[in-house]
Amino acid sequence: MCKEAFQSVAEDLVKLAILEAHEKGYTYELIAFKVGVSPKSVEKYASGERVPSLAGFLALIAGLKLRKPVQKIAELIGMRAIEINSCSLPTTFGKLMKETGEAISEIAKALEDGEITKEEAKACIKEIDEAIDELIKFKQQLKEVK
Repeated sequence: MCKEAFQSVAEDLVKLAILEAHEKGYTYELIAFKVGVSPKSVEKYASGERVPSLAGFLALIAGLKLRKPVQKIAELIGMRAIEINSCSLPTTFGKLMKETGEAISEIAKALEDGEITKEEAKACIKEIDEAIDELIKFKQQLKEVK
């Protein structure tokens, strides 16, 4: 039962990866070349007839820089995928300050009447999440400073 459920998830993730690769303009032949498999294997992945090994799947998503399968995996385990760009620290810090300011403004607006409605809470959480994402990106870039 458990193995069957994971098989289904694996098939869905591979199909999502192939779809995104196609959206980016990759043909089966180019995907196969980048991943190191035959075009026929890629066709079988796309149809759900076959699922690549974990190494093959990682080669697919990393080699083609695919976002959608990574985001889906994060959702499945109750997390969010955050893209780390190679922006400079000042640019990332500017984004962090902007998002933090927007979160503070949204919270202040929600608290004006002394109560927070469900809609206001959702808006606050959205802005807080965006600020946290930027904070995590900034932290990651600080860790990469040499």
